[in-house]
Amino acid sequence: MTIAAPLHHNWIDRLEPAVQAAMQRAMVRRRFDRGTLIYTRSEAPEGLFVIRKGSALFCLDGENGRRLLLRVLRVNDIMGESFAFDGKSAPVSMEARTELIADLIPDHRLASLRAEFPAIGQALAHVAAANLRATLSYLEELALMPLAERTVSRLLQLCREHSDPAPVRLDISQTELAMMLGASRPAVNQVLAALEASGALTRKFRAIECDPVRFGPIRPRQPV
Repeated sequence: MTIAAPLHHNWIDRLEPAVQAAMQRAMVRRRFDRGTLIYTRSEAPEGLFVIRKGSALFCLDGENGRRLLLRVLRVNDIMGESFAFDGKSAPVSMEARTELIADLIPDHRLASLRAEFPAIGQALAHVAAANLRATLSYLEELALMPLAERTVSRLLQLCREHSDPAPVRLDISQTELAMMLGASRPAVNQVLAALEASGALTRKFRAIECDPVRFGPIRPRQPV
């Protein structure tokens, strides 16, 4: 099976070649069907996963069945970094969004690698700091911004993750976007309709095509 080329570099790719090679030797290939829970919140992951094909949902799952989608992880993204950093149970759930192929560094091998190569622990500390900053920014959106404003903010953030020129095609469904925004799909669709009418985006099947330069202060037609 042909594995797609990485879309971007992760922190493992930036380590010294000898450290990268040692981590590569420790990896074992894993496959997951679409919808498989790779690990749930409060569970300890098997180790550190690097996505090689497909995508995964990085979520907070509530007891009431509601789900807050924090991020869609894609090729060359890494899962299980929090566990790798502190050894505690996962703070989130990870689900295969599509058929997923990942390389796993089992936790016992990762512990040996961290002892041998301090650069791995240093890189994980930088990841933890970056994740904290991203989480605080996300909390600001959810708590302090009205839905129309945070929809634009989230779409612009997703656009920045792509190097493609405008229009940027985001591989995300309207349902997934609503899960990211902590809002109902009808409420989010109302905001998207206003943005589409302004020419800032076009809704596609399981995708949203955006022109970031055309985003502006869009107000929903009715309270949401």
